[in-house]
Amino acid sequence: MKRYLYSGETENLKREQCDVLVIGSGIAGLYSALHINPEHKVMIVTKTKVDGSNSWLAQGGIASVIAPDDFFDSHIEDTLVAGAGLCDRKAVEVLVDEGPKNIQELIADNVPFDHNPEGDLEITREGGHSHRRIVHAGGDATGRETTKRLGEIAMSKKNIEVKFETYMVDILTDEKGVCGALVNDGEYKIIECRNMILATGGIGHIYLSSTNPAGAIGDGICSAARAGAEIFGMELVQFHPTTLAIGSMENSERAFLISEAVRGEGGILRNQRGEAFMQGKHPRADLAPRDIVTRAILSEMKKEHLDNVWLDVSSMDEEFFKHRFPTIYQKCHDEGIDVPREYIPIRPSQHYQMGGIQTDLDGKTNVEGLYAAGECAWTGIHGANRLASNSMLECLVFGRRAAEYINGHFRTSEGGVKAGRDESTGKCSEIDNKQLEVRKIVSEYANAVRTRKGLAEGKKLMDEISEKADKLKLVNPEDYDYYNMVCTAKMILDGANERKESIGAHYIED
Repeated sequence: MKRYLYSGETENLKREQCDVLVIGSGIAGLYSALHINPEHKVMIVTKTKVDGSNSWLAQGGIASVIAPDDFFDSHIEDTLVAGAGLCDRKAVEVLVDEGPKNIQELIADNVPFDHNPEGDLEITREGGHSHRRIVHAGGDATGRETTKRLGEIAMSKKNIEVKFETYMVDILTDEKGVCGALVNDGEYKIIECRNMILATGGIGHIYLSSTNPAGAIGDGICSAARAGAEIFGMELVQFHPTTLAIGSMENSERAFLISEAVRGEGGILRNQRGEAFMQGKHPRADLAPRDIVTRAILSEMKKEHLDNVWLDVSSMDEEFFKHRFPTIYQKCHDEGIDVPREYIPIRPSQHYQMGGIQTDLDGKTNVEGLYAAGECAWTGIHGANRLASNSMLECLVFGRRAAEYINGHFRTSEGGVKAGRDESTGKCSEIDNKQLEVRKIVSEYANAVRTRKGLAEGKKLMDEISEKADKLKLVNPEDYDYYNMVCTAKMILDGANERKESIGAHYIED
């Protein structure tokens, strides 16, 4: 793995300074930035706009113990069960215990959560949960509404500067730890800082079919790895059981998510014969953990030689469905599916990365001054299989904890940062074709159902591609994307080959 991607001159690059640099504009990035002490200058760098993050696309909601008949111990146990034995119990306890206060803060910040006619929060249930504990906004647009509101608040703060469409190329370090980042916003420049929070999201676009936006390629995880951060559990990739089955899976379009909350409100999975095939497969049937439902769907598809199964939502009347799931309702009608009368064709797609940059309970990595929060981080919460709607809660709880730790252990910025550079002499070419090659390998060999033989073959192919990529000279963000995709794919396949047991989302068929 290269230490640096940038290969140009460094001496005359423009320089800027901040006290805390946040990479990413999803919920984890925005929420952490908002909790840095206002006397510190915060800079948020994002390669997209606020609406380009995974957070913006999240439908279901935020899981937290809010209902009077719910219990902390129940939420903890549900998370541990879904995680298939790989969760860090202490991290899960922190997540659950600190969840409600963060929900209350979002309410105080006027995040528009949905309420019933009596004025109480609407609370739903999703797969793996024993109680109703998911709050939501905009029906099925919780991520959009939450990210939008946090973005509005961040943009109003005098101490926060947001740099949109700015690509973070390399994390810079010296003998004291993090000292800045090399970025590109149309030109290369150095941002000097001693405190950095990575909130760069997931890896979905290295698969052919994913609910993630195109920018989700694991670049934040790769940049941390190149800077010396420890990475854990990259083989633990979650597939969402229900995405809209329209067109071929082998395209670059984002798979449209059919929220698990649809099944929480009574949706039933059915095969070609109309049978509710999850009955008898798990005590919670259609609300079993995601890995179990995904494999059951794939099994039905294989038996029937079909590209999808169906989701029956006919138990809901049209007005309820339209109000509760307006985004899904509109998308289905745009595609000619008359919900709730007609079944929705669905199939699994890649959805979430459980592994990532290893942190402690305050978001700290092993690199001094470097923190991580959200999907790019491994806190130990999700284990081998994330419990539904725990992801946005993780962004809130651990984004806040990282900010509060920085406030109490602030590292003063220093000038004179030196930037390293890559010395490779090769040249990238035909990047689009190279990216497609990586995506096909990962999708074939590191999918929801894996085999030992397939994993070994996939690793062999990625080792060969990685060896060639390390020799290439990278000259622009498209080249950087390709290299980061190669590194992400290699980490997934390396981890999958090293992990011998079949567990959770890392399911070995043979």
